[in-house]
This record gives sequence, structure tokens and C-alpha cells, in this order.
Amino acid sequence: MTRRGSSRPITGWRAIVLLPVTLPLALFASLLSAPSKRTPGEVAGYIRDFIEGTGSEWDWDDFISMPIADPLLEAIRLEARRIPLPVTQLGMMKLEDLFTRAEAIKLEWLGVKKSR
Repeated sequence: MTRRGSSRPITGWRAIVLLPVTLPLALFASLLSAPSKRTPGEVAGYIRDFIEGTGSEWDWDDFISMPIADPLLEAIRLEARRIPLPVTQLGMMKLEDLFTRAEAIKLEWLGVKKSR
């Protein structure tokens, strides 16, 4: 049986040579995995643009693919993600409900910001 690969760690000059390649890749991967800090207005905007068909080609994919730090907005994103494409009339009604929820969170958030 032929042994493939090595169980030894990469050390010495090989590790130093690979560092300029692996470090940026690791940083990039960590940025992708961090939840985004979208605002309620941004979430409502993504949903509105999708409903109206005015968003750019990858906006919806960006919205449903990136976790959101705020738990209320993340719940909306997860529900939107579960709506099958192409969107049926029932799916469109669900999107309109999600838009209304995002707008309500936006208004609540603005009220909190104004009262400070």
C-alpha cells in the first residue's frame, strides 16, 4: 500500500515560505465567518428590492448567505432563506410579512436612538 502525504507538521523554512500565503487566507476566512452588522433598514431594503425586482443580481444571495449579528434580524434572514425560489404567491406574502417586521424593528430602533 502506498502512503500518501505526511503526518509530520510543516516546520522550518517551509513554514516561513507558506506564511505569506496562509495568513491572508486565514484572515479572509475569519472575515467571512463573522456575522454582519446589518441594520434593520438594510434588511428591509434587501427584502423590498427582492419583492420589487429592483436589487442587483447578487443582492438576495448576499442577504440570505451572510449571518446577521442582531438576533431579531437573523431570524428574519433565516425565514427569508427558507422561502423556495422561484417565489410563489404564498412566498411573496411571507416576504411582505418579513419586510413589515424589519420595518417595525427599524422604527423601534430609531425610537430608541432618538430618545438617548
